[in-house]
Amino acid sequence: MVRSPESTGRVGRFVLALVMAALGLALLAGPASAHTSLVASSPASGERLAYSPDEIVLTFATAVDPRTVTAELRSADGEVVAVEPLSGETGDTTVVAFAVPRLPHAVYGLAWQSVGDDGHRVLGEVLFGVGTEVGGTTSVAGGATPMARALDSAGLALRIAWYVVLALLAGVAVVGRAGVAGDVARRRIGGLLLLGAVVALGRGGVALAILLEAGAGDLAWTSRGTVGFAAVGVLLGLLAVAASRRTAGPEARSTPTPALVGLLVAVIGGTLAGHALSREDPVLAVTFGILHLGAAAAWTGPLLVVLLVARTPAWRGLDAEERTAQLRASLRRMVPVAGWSLAVVGATGLLLAARAWSGIQGGVLAVLVVKALVVLAVAVPLGIWHHRTREGWVDVPRTARVEALGLVVALVLGAVLVGWDPGWSQGTGGLDPAVAAVLDGTADDPTLCMDLEVGRAACYRSTLSTVLATQGPQAAIDAAVAAQAVDSYVAENCHQVVHDIGNDAAEQIDDMADALAVDGSACWSGYFHGFIEARLAEIDDDALSDRLPTFCDGAADPQYSFTHYNCLHGLGHGLMLRVDADLFEALPLCRDLEEFWLVRSCASGAFMENVMAAQQGLQTPGVPTDDLRYPCTDVDADLSEDCWMMQTSMIIWRLGGDLPGAFEWCDSVDGLDRTACYRSMGRDISSIAALDPDGVIQRCSMGSADAAHWCIDGAASNAVYETSARESADALCAAVQEDWTAACEVSRDQALSTVALG
Repeated sequence: MVRSPESTGRVGRFVLALVMAALGLALLAGPASAHTSLVASSPASGERLAYSPDEIVLTFATAVDPRTVTAELRSADGEVVAVEPLSGETGDTTVVAFAVPRLPHAVYGLAWQSVGDDGHRVLGEVLFGVGTEVGGTTSVAGGATPMARALDSAGLALRIAWYVVLALLAGVAVVGRAGVAGDVARRRIGGLLLLGAVVALGRGGVALAILLEAGAGDLAWTSRGTVGFAAVGVLLGLLAVAASRRTAGPEARSTPTPALVGLLVAVIGGTLAGHALSREDPVLAVTFGILHLGAAAAWTGPLLVVLLVARTPAWRGLDAEERTAQLRASLRRMVPVAGWSLAVVGATGLLLAARAWSGIQGGVLAVLVVKALVVLAVAVPLGIWHHRTREGWVDVPRTARVEALGLVVALVLGAVLVGWDPGWSQGTGGLDPAVAAVLDGTADDPTLCMDLEVGRAACYRSTLSTVLATQGPQAAIDAAVAAQAVDSYVAENCHQVVHDIGNDAAEQIDDMADALAVDGSACWSGYFHGFIEARLAEIDDDALSDRLPTFCDGAADPQYSFTHYNCLHGLGHGLMLRVDADLFEALPLCRDLEEFWLVRSCASGAFMENVMAAQQGLQTPGVPTDDLRYPCTDVDADLSEDCWMMQTSMIIWRLGGDLPGAFEWCDSVDGLDRTACYRSMGRDISSIAALDPDGVIQRCSMGSADAAHWCIDGAASNAVYETSARESADALCAAVQEDWTAACEVSRDQALSTVALG
């Protein structure tokens, strides 16, 4: 039958409309979240930390939607530790961070997964040790859940079925006008399109289920994989209905056009709903993905269709001469398509492999090699042989079945590789150069960290560590103090930032006297505390008791100096970490120092660490929840004042910032404990008010009138210790009421003398 020009035009417009609809619906799902790889983490995999991290930061090669990145933290003994995602930028980002509670000494593994919006899952694990080496531990992760594994298996099965359907559609489109083979194939178009619709809807459903299982929430329902494959499934279903109507009834007429349209919709729509839009260069990735998949289907499908038709009664009913004629009619259509398809598959396959080469390793490489061997050693030689000998065929030769089997195996292996997704231009090449420099450990400019929504702790750790290594500890401390003045994050976390510098200095500087011979008093001497904490972690448990009495001798020149105190205070922090934050195990170790000034200095660090540990979810066993005076009411009487000098940070935190309520707890104790509590409130209020005199006075006035001046005294001391200078304390003492001025100035001068002593 000769088709009229009007009919041809209608078909062309119909094809164009369906293809454009597939494109549009697949793109309606919104921006693509990349399939990615982990290029860096803080802590790094295999790293030994002297202390528990506040957060774990993952940096990916390409941007991901943070809603689709989940993590589970486990210790080596299998205990699951709860982590919380930190809020960051809206939209895609390369940096995702998780808040971590205080971790006891052990080896830990953070099992992370990133789910692309087409439902593709990428997994990994970061191993690190707190106070211990990772050693021979290779994994502590629990792995994917049974449901996740089942969904991944279903996704692979549906992807294989999808490729086979595409191949069969291509086969019908190519041989659909070739005599008996075409007649048989055309009668199957409706069922084949319906099968394609079911598989497409299944792939969309699996993508939805994977995203829901990963906790993606509403994103799962609007993701590209869910919406894109649903759209393709609906279009193929409509085509199936139309094709079935054309082949039904006494005046049935059919053409292979619906198969061609279905192939275009499936290849283009399926590519857009899959990985390609996740790439750094999506236009190129989509183009080559469509060409590669379409060519593979066009090479495999016609041969499969001919082999299947050869098993039907209609074919077997032909005599030998008619079979030969029918076979040659099919081959005349198949051979040019196979030749061009082979060329396209080869060219695009080489490009895709080259672009993904940096992500290819292990099992991925093995499957890729097997696939290449099957194609090059089986399919290509047999294809060439069949091309040369086709004129002598009287029936489909058995070697054609071997070629078809090789092509199907290649399709299956391709489906496996797509599931693993080794990547497309992976690595740090797509990252901002400044971010890449931070990841490489070469950046020495902390101002790079200011604009980061998440991961600033890791960024400051990296850049300041580089400054430490290249310019020394004083330069690193000065850089942190400079950042404190311009970045609210550093202002709020200054002690921890310089604490990290101290941790790193313990690894880079061997001589304790050299490491402590700096002005490290800024940010409540966090540098000294971090250095001592890390150095203490290097001592074995068996040798600890013998080493404690002389541990700070290198910092005791002059004795009882601020540096000497900071060494002992840091020792208290470190001892708390050694005993997993059990205060009543740490304090007896401080007692081993014998001289009471040494004991008190060590205990002050233990008391501060007790507060910090509680704020991070780890605290002394048996802590009562209704008595905020604990543990100060249970420690030895000679250390209760030192305990109260730290306890208000705990009280304010537990009361959610209720300062009047905190003062009431101070008023519930007597004598020196009450004085210490008010002075401790002054220290905390000074930090809360950012050293602003009016803010300090207004908040200290919330306490009892007869004790508020002690709060001012504590604030004046803190102003000196926080800045290592007198200006902020001078401003405070000048602003207070006249009868408080003298006491304020005494506290200021005592703090200045301590700092000046070194």
